[in-house]
Amino acid sequence: MKNELVGALIVTGDLGEVRVYRVKEELVIDPKDNAQVSHKHNKGTLIDALKPELVTAVDFVDAHKKISEEVTDKEGNYKGHFGSASGEPHNLKLEIEHRLLNEIAETIMRIVRQEDPKVWHLAFPAEHKKALMDGIDPDVSGKLGTVIGEDLVKLKPEKLLERFSA
Repeated sequence: MKNELVGALIVTGDLGEVRVYRVKEELVIDPKDNAQVSHKHNKGTLIDALKPELVTAVDFVDAHKKISEEVTDKEGNYKGHFGSASGEPHNLKLEIEHRLLNEIAETIMRIVRQEDPKVWHLAFPAEHKKALMDGIDPDVSGKLGTVIGEDLVKLKPEKLLERFSA
């Protein structure tokens, strides 16, 4: 699977941000070499290693807003018949999530089309993964490889490679 990751995009996201990495191959000193190998003439064994390089990171400001910042009033606070509260509840939280998922899908499609990888991989929280995938056009989803239903945005880039190569 290592060779399949070279040149691929890894997209991690949640409702607050999306990070996109391109996987590159580079020569590095083998981390398994010990101090005896490293001396004046031999700095260690060079090996090919994969490295995720950040292409872009996008924050979605609406995800960080409180509902009270979106509306100026609350549902009715007056008593109706039989002492129950009256007024309609706001569905604003669902509306904001729906809007964010559409915006995230548009952002991912734009970046994948711009970067034009052979394959791209996605990590997005399981509870929103299906709704996100419903918003991604077939020309972009057709290049989709592995999908992980977890929030891996804060995971170190090197650890992402382990998750997607397993």
